Amino acid sequence: MSTLDTLVTQRRVAADLTQRLSAAATEASTGMKTDVFRALGLRASEALALRAGMARNETFIASNEMLSNRMDLTALTLRQTRETAQDFLNLAISNVSEPTQTAVELQRAAQMALDRLTGQINTTFRGVPLFAGTDSAQPPLQHWDAAHPVTGLSPRDVLVNTIGAGIGDAGDAATKAARIADIFASAATVLPEEERFESTFFNGTPRLAADGTAAPRVTARIDESMVLEHGVQANDPAFTDLLRGLSMLAATDATNIADPEAYRAWVGEAVNAVSAGVSGLIEAESRLGSQQQTVAQTLEMQRDRHTLFNSQVMALEGVDPYEAATRLNQLQTQLEATYAVTARLSRLSFLNFM
Repeated sequence: MSTLDTLVTQRRVAADLTQRLSAAATEASTGMKTDVFRALGLRASEALALRAGMARNETFIASNEMLSNRMDLTALTLRQTRETAQDFLNLAISNVSEPTQTAVELQRAAQMALDRLTGQINTTFRGVPLFAGTDSAQPPLQHWDAAHPVTGLSPRDVLVNTIGAGIGDAGDAATKAARIADIFASAATVLPEEERFESTFFNGTPRLAADGTAAPRVTARIDESMVLEHGVQANDPAFTDLLRGLSMLAATDATNIADPEAYRAWVGEAVNAVSAGVSGLIEAESRLGSQQQTVAQTLEMQRDRHTLFNSQVMALEGVDPYEAATRLNQLQTQLEATYAVTARLSRLSFLNFM
């Protein structure tokens, strides 16, 4: 019976050594403790807090990297939009005071610019429109000739209805230009309501909420205590000015305005609107650049914080590779000795001493 008890004990010792050897092998290969809570004891809560902070920081890093990519695409689209508008402005500016040989191209060029701008402003990032605001269910801008599904009017219809038979004298030009300015500002004075920019031209978040206060903009929490408002919307003044000027010239053939004063009033107002839109886009690019810098600096800080978290976690949960290797060799030697003793005991019987 004593031989049997000794054999069973040796087998238990071998099983325990095998388990410890396996744990030591894992620690030697991974550099991390296999049972953190047992190894750290009372300091285990410190490791949990570090892991939680590290996870939150990693979430911010992933979110801000995506935000940075979105901002990069927004900046690129703003630049392309401004270049499209500037190309048209270069053609139109020479025709402000009186029509030149290129005046016959103004209407077609304005229509082409509107089509190009609509495509650019309707750009999406991961399926979400960049310039629709918080209401991103559909592209922000309605195409020039496309009827709006709610109002039944297209942007062209609204401009044609407003201009009517054409531009008569300077007073007529000023009156209709002011009416179009109210339309693109979505002014409450515009009746019927479906002619307003935010009803037929624009499908995103209105500038004002139902109670008259400013509607919420697109924001992002980029750190624990920092929320960044970064949204650019297609109903911001820069875009509405730009689209207003182009629409005025796309809806009329300026060469058909017989009255020189009316021509100067109409074309001058349209070109000034396009120019104001270009200036507004430059300001939007500048604001966005500042916001991009804020995100980049925050990301850099969070990546440094990740390195710090990682070093602190390694200090708590990591193992000394030399100590782990030494312990592994010791356990291997002990296990080999235990196997040898167990093998000798398993061969013993009373007959060996007869």
